[in-house]
Amino acid sequence: MNCKPGDLAYLSSDCVAEGVIVEVIKAIPPLNGSPAWHCRSRTPVLAEHLSDGHIARMTELAIEDKYLRPISGVPVHDEEHDEVTA
Repeated sequence: MNCKPGDLAYLSSDCVAEGVIVEVIKAIPPLNGSPAWHCRSRTPVLAEHLSDGHIARMTELAIEDKYLRPISGVPVHDEEHDEVTA
């Protein structure tokens, strides 16, 4: 799997809403036989409801893992452990 809960990820070019950044919330049952995640976007995304095919703007989405690319960053520390004392 590409992601884990708590990750930030962007939607890959294979997805309709390419380039949107989402927060991965939790694993959900597979979609179309592929692992999937419940994700949240800060901006509404144009997406299709799987149950009825209706298209709407949503901030909570079910996304197959194959469409997510995790964003890794530099770890942030509150304290400096490498300080030099004068």
